[in-house]
Amino acid sequence: MRDHSFTANQAPHRTNSFSRVLRTFFSMLPVAGLHPSKPTRPQGLSVYMRVKDERDWIEASINSIKGIADEIIVVDNGSKDGTWEILGDMAQKNRGLFKLLQQPDLHHVDLSNFALAQTSYRWVFRWDGDMVAHTDGKYDIAALRSRVLALNPQRHYLIYLRHINLAGDLFHQDPKEMVHIEEYIHTFSESARFIHPGRFEAVKFPLYYKPLFWYEPYVFHVNVKPARRMLLRYFWEDWMELKDYRRYPKLDDYVAAHIEQAFGTSVLGEAEKQCLQTLLKDHIPFDQERFGSHPKLLKPFLEAPKYLIQNDNGQIIGREES
Repeated sequence: MRDHSFTANQAPHRTNSFSRVLRTFFSMLPVAGLHPSKPTRPQGLSVYMRVKDERDWIEASINSIKGIADEIIVVDNGSKDGTWEILGDMAQKNRGLFKLLQQPDLHHVDLSNFALAQTSYRWVFRWDGDMVAHTDGKYDIAALRSRVLALNPQRHYLIYLRHINLAGDLFHQDPKEMVHIEEYIHTFSESARFIHPGRFEAVKFPLYYKPLFWYEPYVFHVNVKPARRMLLRYFWEDWMELKDYRRYPKLDDYVAAHIEQAFGTSVLGEAEKQCLQTLLKDHIPFDQERFGSHPKLLKPFLEAPKYLIQNDNGQIIGREES
């Protein structure tokens, strides 16, 4: 059979009705016994994570998801901020749930495929160390697990989820991306693999995967980082698109080569301040009326925030970082 595939950049909701009908048809073939890719793994949910330097949110992130996971695979990409030690403590307290691995030298797409390959269950859920789910209320993440496991076990699915983005601090958002929609959950098969077609990585799915769009706000993405991480993130997309790993094997190498051109200084501290000002200047207050309350596990951070955007007469002038 020919490889009828698509990536996140060719999301099903952007295609015509004929393509949707075609995908629905192909997704029924395993049920009819006409396709060899019928799911064979045991029913359950594998959460797999690729992390690096996520000490601020990693514990709340995992605590929010561990109640729905049959296993949690965490691959550390070279953390130096204490993330690995936090993971080790959590694994000790939750014996049998975690599988921790270190792969500091793998680039992004290879890291993702490595983590995916470690999973054991039929359903795989891509989770980041700065994502925090609701653990109570109307959008309790437990309801998402029940919903996933109730799907037809003979078919392949990819599930698009909508995350609520917080940015800069827990009380603001970037108006350009208040929510993020991506294919976070799918039925495992060897044919669904990460690729790196351009600026971002994506998962390539065969046509027999049926897309589903679940937009309930189960999860918040906490894009709230130290100034140093925000500076690195400023250059990350360009480095990913260039893929020149001989000249710039690490993101830090790319930043060192371009920081002065971007900010007029090679002094990291000064560049961090300028980067913060650039990235935060248009942020707007988080709209709880529109997006609902923060997840329960973020409440302690709301009461004693480590990061706090500073305003002067309605203008963002910087950020406090304790």
